Amino acid sequence: MNRRPSSAAAPPSPARRGRSWWLWIGLAAVVAVAAVVAVVLSGTDSTPAPSTQPATSTPGSGPARPAAAENQAVAVTGTALATVDFDKLASVFDDPAIGKPAPKLVGASFDGSPIVVDPAKGPMMLVFLAHWCPHCNREIPVLEQWKSAGLMPAGLQVIGVSTAVASDRPNYPPSKWIQDTSFPWPVMADSAKQDAAAAYGLPGFPFLVVVGPDGLVKVRHSGEISAADLTALLNRALSA
Repeated sequence: MNRRPSSAAAPPSPARRGRSWWLWIGLAAVVAVAAVVAVVLSGTDSTPAPSTQPATSTPGSGPARPAAAENQAVAVTGTALATVDFDKLASVFDDPAIGKPAPKLVGASFDGSPIVVDPAKGPMMLVFLAHWCPHCNREIPVLEQWKSAGLMPAGLQVIGVSTAVASDRPNYPPSKWIQDTSFPWPVMADSAKQDAAAAYGLPGFPFLVVVGPDGLVKVRHSGEISAADLTALLNRALSA
């Protein structure tokens, strides 16, 4: 007859107990080594593991540069100068705008590059031009010769302003016209509403406005002018 084995087992021998003790010690050592390796590989020690992602920066949130155009938006700061009929004045120095603060203009060139007419950074001369104006076309070479002859007063800035753009009139577009004439100074493109021209009280073309180092209007002149007369005009205006 087969008997059911007894549930009571005989106590292990001393030799067997010794082998079990060393087995448990070895197993504990293996677990400890594995834990240390895991910590090192995970980089979770007191010093975080270095990131493998490249550093990024947030671009500036300034206004976007305007697109190239024959007209550009113009922001005007200050009081606009009144338009005067120079034919009714005994002299351009009788202009009531003389001594008044010149408006500040913030705009752009034909290619969208920013241009600022800041009277506080004078002295400067603004030259208002229209691409279809025959007087402007005759005046530009005179201004170029005046510059080449070294007649410009020291420190004077000259900025052109292209205004009154008309696609159905000669020499359109003005951006190409200015390039073809080799106008030697920066040119601001006026708005379609001619905000820059209105701010300076333009009566006709070409139109010159001289602003002193104090930011005040020194003289305005409408029409063609010779290099010699321009030099005399500027000398008197900037010495006041």
